[in-house]
Amino acid sequence: MTLNQLKSFLWQCTKLNFFFLLFVFIVLLFSDQVYLIHQYFYGGTSIDFKKDLYLIMGLYKLMWVFFNLIPYYVVRTIEKQN
Repeated sequence: MTLNQLKSFLWQCTKLNFFFLLFVFIVLLFSDQVYLIHQYFYGGTSIDFKKDLYLIMGLYKLMWVFFNLIPYYVVRTIEKQN
């Protein structure tokens, strides 16, 4: 895999994950309705549901930054140096 292919791959992953995070943000605006749909499967309260969603999305965002955004920036930097 060339550096250009790696950069393109990381950019596509970064965009895809960003739009997923944006979608989840929009879903979280309607978290009460989402809780009503999933309350049968979720044993906690609505407040616990919101806390868990924010925790999961926070961890997802951290992994997105460390595994997509930072490697993309590093590959871009290396490519500019060459």
